[in-house]
Amino acid sequence: MSIMEIKQAHQPSLASQRLQVVLAIWEHEKASHNYHWLYVCARHQGEKFRAIWIRSGENAFDYCERELEQALSKATSFEVEMLHSPEVRHLNPSAKNQWNSLRGKQAMEIEFGGKTTRWAATKMLAQNLGFSNALNRHLSAVKRKLDPQASIPVTLYQTRQWFCDNSASPQNHASPVELFRGNRVVEIEFINRESVQRCAQAMTRWLAAQVSDVGAASYKYWPSRGAYASSNNAIRQWMATVCLGRAAKSFGSEPLATIAAKNLAYNLSATYQTDGKQSYIWMNGSAKLGAAALAALAIFESPQRKQFLNEEYALHNLIYSLGNADGSFDTFYIPRERKDNQNFYSGEALLFLATRYRVSRNPAELVRIMDAFHYYRAWHRNNRNPAFVPWHTQAYYLVWQVTKDEALKNFIFEMNNWLLAMQQWDSAEFPDMQGRFYDPARPYFGPPHASSTGVYLEGLIDAFALAKQCGDQARADNYRVAIVRGIRSLMQLQFKDVVDCFYIKHVDRVLGGLRTTVYDNTIRIDNVQHALMALLKIVNRFSDQDYRV
Repeated sequence: MSIMEIKQAHQPSLASQRLQVVLAIWEHEKASHNYHWLYVCARHQGEKFRAIWIRSGENAFDYCERELEQALSKATSFEVEMLHSPEVRHLNPSAKNQWNSLRGKQAMEIEFGGKTTRWAATKMLAQNLGFSNALNRHLSAVKRKLDPQASIPVTLYQTRQWFCDNSASPQNHASPVELFRGNRVVEIEFINRESVQRCAQAMTRWLAAQVSDVGAASYKYWPSRGAYASSNNAIRQWMATVCLGRAAKSFGSEPLATIAAKNLAYNLSATYQTDGKQSYIWMNGSAKLGAAALAALAIFESPQRKQFLNEEYALHNLIYSLGNADGSFDTFYIPRERKDNQNFYSGEALLFLATRYRVSRNPAELVRIMDAFHYYRAWHRNNRNPAFVPWHTQAYYLVWQVTKDEALKNFIFEMNNWLLAMQQWDSAEFPDMQGRFYDPARPYFGPPHASSTGVYLEGLIDAFALAKQCGDQARADNYRVAIVRGIRSLMQLQFKDVVDCFYIKHVDRVLGGLRTTVYDNTIRIDNVQHALMALLKIVNRFSDQDYRV
């Protein structure tokens, strides 16, 4: 009796047929490749209902037929993982981010406290678990606590991963999909105008779907839990409002424009406050310069601007009130004593002022911007940080388009030339990490993050446009290559289809959204809005040839 012969009257599903192909590969290769364990997980519409481990000495066909009899007819998909090349390492349960790059790539076996647990790489990916999290679950199961400085030996296995589902294929061919970290690697050759447009459209659909009937946008979603977070962030919410408005204009979509207008009105009702002296954006116990600037920018760019002119002018006044004679900004209205986050908030304020100036050509506004430019150029040179670059690049490029000021141009090039060294390509540990902006030698600049890649591309596309306008083709090519590589990274992070959604129960909540990293599936609203705003500018400015690297 074949493994797939559940009932004579029923043909085996494509998922079951594809599973049989993978089992045949396992049986054929397990001796020569020194495979140790086979993990098979059966799911129904993304929900796990049966998982088994098979030793290499067992016949996988017989074992699956015996242990997965009911699952074979019920499952809509299987993920299969072959474990090989064991390596003993020591793991500290209190260590943060230990071996993050291996999450979803390597499986782990823990023998401690009289109990053995195995963690398939795809299981850890589906549950969004780091290695320390998995170890702590083991320790909880055996009711043991370790000294915070202690570590225990664990065995890591390299893996081969497969996905078997019922998706139709030419002639319904039963070919399983081999996975790389529970996904497929996006090749740089795939990047072109059409694929970028599809990516942007999917992001737009995701972002629009986050806005409720009353206009409130969901901030963060945990795909593994199928739950929305209760946390929120005013700056990221307001930047999403800006993004919705720009996307509606770019796609010429009236329904999207209605959603953007509803979101703008809701955010003002929920966050805009006044104390009799100043008006500000209030959330989580603070009123930030950056939040005021982005709210004002959202109003300024909105077709509903006339309706909210008083709010825009009041926020504009707040930004001026937080300015200092030397050109710098205080970054908080409440609490007034806080001066941190200069890398972000100063640029966000200047982006709003520059956007206004490009339309108004108000000489007084230009004086304020240039005072800030001179202060922050010196400040950045003494406090280099990649987070500073995209915001100030976008602001200064808007002003340069009017004034053609050489100092603005030169500083934009200086900042972005420096930023390029942050991007990983040949130095990336794995191919699915290529194109992200992260320097392991300088971790103090922050971890890799989808929102970082997105906002850096927002600035780089302006630097590219500036280089083209100045006839600096060599510099434009450097920026162009970095942009295409960054797009590759964003596409890698996007939830695209049934394959990378293999463990997702609520697929409609994630499609088009962007994971935070290749190993952390958290979707945050700014992951998408920064990437989308970058792609909208890139599609508008790139020729078909520019996508080729």
